[in-house]
Amino acid sequence: MNNVVKTYINNNLIPLLKRFDIDQSVISKITDDIESRLTSIIYRWNDDEFRSTILFHGIEEANFYVPSLDINIRALVVIGVRNSLLEDMSSTIAAAKSLGLRKPIISDEQIKDITTDAIVFFANQDLKKAARELQKPLNDPFINLAIKYPIAWVAMKNLSQCNNYKSYESQNSTEYSRNLIKTQSNSALYIEVQSGMDPEINNSLDQILENIKAGRQPFFFSDSFKMITRHPDKLYRIMEYVLSANVPVVTFNYFISNGYVARRSSLLKPAHSERDMIKKLEISNGLRKEHFKIIKMMRQK
Repeated sequence: MNNVVKTYINNNLIPLLKRFDIDQSVISKITDDIESRLTSIIYRWNDDEFRSTILFHGIEEANFYVPSLDINIRALVVIGVRNSLLEDMSSTIAAAKSLGLRKPIISDEQIKDITTDAIVFFANQDLKKAARELQKPLNDPFINLAIKYPIAWVAMKNLSQCNNYKSYESQNSTEYSRNLIKTQSNSALYIEVQSGMDPEINNSLDQILENIKAGRQPFFFSDSFKMITRHPDKLYRIMEYVLSANVPVVTFNYFISNGYVARRSSLLKPAHSERDMIKKLEISNGLRKEHFKIIKMMRQK
């Protein structure tokens, strides 16, 4: 029986993917992945706290998606469609091969066609009604994030609820949280260019996390959530590890610590290149004091 997710997959996404003349097996891998992500979110659409928290790491990117419809719909498309195996069609040769392709075959503009189509489709659906009609997904990529990564989840929940800054009761760090990632001084994974959906920790990231654990680095900085990773479990795992060390996670738009979160008053567009990132270092308006201090430190590096 069709539901809103299956209707989107069958009537919108599959025809768009077929334009790339790819095997049905590749299409099935991508659509199955996207179906599980969309179903997980829409099934809980009427749970305001879950919805706002899980969509939050897509908001800064969704803010610049077109058409400029409901921000929650645009964030749904970021988290449910863009941050999926669709990424592996466009990123690295290794990622493309894992799908059964010889090389990346889709451009940024072609991905934009897919996300734009998805925004228009879901903006015209009653997702509150759709939530009541969906069955609980068997393969649920988001259901355990709050259980596995409680410090990160509570931080993101509070950040999703604030317009400027918010203090809240810090969460107790546990041995589990502090040892989520086994950093190694001589990590064997030297692949520096990864698909955004690669769940592995590469050497550069490993070194940063090792420095944080050893107290040699006072903050974890990245341009944006998508520049950390598009993989939700990996994002929350990194955040849980960093926050449990009492070190803040900082991007151009957000300051996240265990007990205090803040956001830039007007979000900046996530960078597409190192040049974009360098330009943003000069923009300091709309920041709280703690946030501004770290941006200033990054500017001086």
